[in-house]
Amino acid sequence: MGHKRKPALITDVKLENPSLNLTYPKVSGLKHKSAQSSINRYIKKEVYSLLNKEGYGVDEGKKFTAGYTVKLNKRGTLSILLEVFSFVKGEEKRNTVRKTINVSLKDARIYYLDDLFSRKIKKSKWISILNDIIRNQISFKGINLSKEFKGIWLKQDYYLTEDALVIYFQMNEYTEPEYGFPEFTIFFNDIIEIINNKGPIGRLLRDKKDEEKTADQ
Repeated sequence: MGHKRKPALITDVKLENPSLNLTYPKVSGLKHKSAQSSINRYIKKEVYSLLNKEGYGVDEGKKFTAGYTVKLNKRGTLSILLEVFSFVKGEEKRNTVRKTINVSLKDARIYYLDDLFSRKIKKSKWISILNDIIRNQISFKGINLSKEFKGIWLKQDYYLTEDALVIYFQMNEYTEPEYGFPEFTIFFNDIIEIINNKGPIGRLLRDKKDEEKTADQ
């Protein structure tokens, strides 16, 4: 049975002022302290990058709320979904943006979508497979698109759970704002033939097999 890395400890960092209600995660308890510091710096940088893109500190009268959700904290991988909501009091226009951080707890490496898939398979092939799955889900769910779905790209927004890859798109990217964030859940078992066995999904699958073996003993 392989060595199971302990999950990170996650605590809230809070900041409030007249225009901002902010909560973002701080990672602790990691064996590799340099990685821990790098991860925390990166999280903070990405949080404030989202805020700045939405006009924080520039647009007077605009209010901001920022929070996060931990989607995965297991087998050496942390997947965190950041969300920033902004509005101007008295105006109907509101906006929400998302950003996911998928990172190695061992060395602070950021995982992009192509890190999840086998190097033996052409990128165009696994991208085509994922696009077909997403198109089928769009049709099955009856999602009304505001423009034609053009497919994913190498830095596509996504997060991981214990048993699935979830690809999502920003509000207004393909749907009307009322729809929210279109999410497409792709279970690992449905794409197992194209997975990078040494990547984060590969480790999760090995972990699951180890747990099943232990349960059978």
